[in-house]
Amino acid sequence: MIVNHAQRAHNHNWATLDPIIRSLLDTDYYKLSMLQFIWKYCPDTKVTFSLINRKKSVRIADDIDEAELRRQLDHARSLRFTKSELIWLAGNTFYC
Repeated sequence: MIVNHAQRAHNHNWATLDPIIRSLLDTDYYKLSMLQFIWKYCPDTKVTFSLINRKKSVRIADDIDEAELRRQLDHARSLRFTKSELIWLAGNTFYC
């Protein structure tokens, strides 16, 4: 099924959750490389995620509903790389 995300956003016709993060590739390379390092060299290390708001004038809690944020984060936790994404990652050299 082909999804026109621009049309969905314009028409607001998504089901119950319109995910902000649709793929694990919706992140930056630094996070992926650090994760790979931890898995390879420190596999028994427990890690945690935190969010730092670097713009103090933007009060995130005033603009984002906590329940919606939790739904979005739970969705992001459920994501896995697809076969085509893994092939794409394997074929790229970022620092050569």
